[in-house]
Amino acid sequence: MGYVIGISSGGFSFAGEREKETYLTVPRKIFYGGTKGVSFTQLDLESITEFVEPHLEEGVKKIRELGIRFGVHGESYAVGGRVKPLCLLDSAIQPNYAHAHQRLIEHIKGCGKIGAEYLIIHISENTPWVSMVTEFSPTKLVDPWGRPLSEFLKENPNVKKWLMGADFVWEYLRENPTLIRERYLFQLRESYIRTHQKEPEGKDLEKLVKEADRMVEKFFDNKISMWDLAYGSETVAYYAVAKWMMETGHELWNDIVGKKLSDEELVSTAPDPNKSWVPAVAGLYFLGHLEPKGMESPKKLLEKYKLYLLMEPPMAGPGLEGHMRISNPLHMIYVAKAAKSKWVGVVLDPEHILGNNLDPMEVVDSIPDGCGRLVRVVHLGYPTPHQPAHMGIPLGSKAQEYLYRFLFKLRQKGFRDGYLIFERAAESEIKQSITSIRKIVEYLEKDVPPEKLPPEFYGISFGNEEYARQLTIVRERAFDPLKGMLHVPEEEHTFLGSAALEKHKLEEWRKEKYR
Repeated sequence: MGYVIGISSGGFSFAGEREKETYLTVPRKIFYGGTKGVSFTQLDLESITEFVEPHLEEGVKKIRELGIRFGVHGESYAVGGRVKPLCLLDSAIQPNYAHAHQRLIEHIKGCGKIGAEYLIIHISENTPWVSMVTEFSPTKLVDPWGRPLSEFLKENPNVKKWLMGADFVWEYLRENPTLIRERYLFQLRESYIRTHQKEPEGKDLEKLVKEADRMVEKFFDNKISMWDLAYGSETVAYYAVAKWMMETGHELWNDIVGKKLSDEELVSTAPDPNKSWVPAVAGLYFLGHLEPKGMESPKKLLEKYKLYLLMEPPMAGPGLEGHMRISNPLHMIYVAKAAKSKWVGVVLDPEHILGNNLDPMEVVDSIPDGCGRLVRVVHLGYPTPHQPAHMGIPLGSKAQEYLYRFLFKLRQKGFRDGYLIFERAAESEIKQSITSIRKIVEYLEKDVPPEKLPPEFYGISFGNEEYARQLTIVRERAFDPLKGMLHVPEEEHTFLGSAALEKHKLEEWRKEKYR
């Protein structure tokens, strides 16, 4: 395929008043790229209702006949400006999980219906781990495949035993297992005395104790399966899945964490997801949505529509830089690798990477050789702390050179083809930005190292008539700053210019003197 150059469409909800009409329908959004000199548009989806607008397929068909292709950027904080994201694919809370899965299916089917080539999802816009304990949420929890967490724990008794023995888990559930056990044991003892007219002793007492333990276990199962509310209840599911991944040596755990942790380490390393196990669990919840239990399979739909599902780093707000549950593209590459599907990949966006308190160049350096092939889209924009800036890429600028170095590194890691999308800036900057990207692609495909880029890359051309004319002008004007300051006669004109002046043909001479 090589590199496909495209531009994002923009959207109705964040356009200026003069531009809003441009974004009233999906076909108009897709056609936007054609007006800017490219044949590929990234459609910024603001609502899944855009997939059911009147005459949609007819309109898109006409656009495709013009040779314009497109991909889709799904709903997110950035697109549409919603207060709460709708596709929480890393959530362990049952209603969030079910809704996110439904939304994902609707996105995929909508993209398939109109023939999109890819669908981008911000993989983690959920409540960051550092804030999770302050969130009042249901205790109805699920495992990565959407099953009740109690069912997952039943299959993994060692994990359940560890979880029930952890004091911090009960603190999150706002319960005291010792008091619960004593209450059940008291009730069982009272029942025994009424029946046998004596205190339980020996084996009878042991049976009552075991029965009380079973009742505590049943209470725990009910607690994590009911519509109760508690602060930080979701952490219980994350700890359970983390323990299971570690004990079973799950591929994601080995790639992201790389070692076994003690119970103390497991509990204490969570605050910074970039340096802990949180991304491994968040990534497994994303993978679970691809082939869930008892729900429609997105993986089969992706294969049916030949549609790429691509994970993009989220935009972290101030104070949460680097604290999203999964924000490092390296971790997303490991998730895509574990998906075992050619239709699951990653988006790299230098601006988003910087916004997660990571150095974009260091992130590319960390990608294992060959894994760059899992990157399908790169959003080209010079990284700034102020997001989304979507700055232009002037020809010959530091931004152009920086992005070339970024892409050259990525190409060495295996990114030999894919989509290069300029997420649009001001209208005045688009034309030159596309020209810069074309220069980037030209020299990338020649495998020219950044330190050997010729002047032509920056829009400078030597050895032709235009260059010779410009050089002559520069030389003639070199002493202009000294004009009027010299104590020797100053000449305004050359020999030929003086002759033209005498014949009153100075203007004609000026127009022709550099030919």
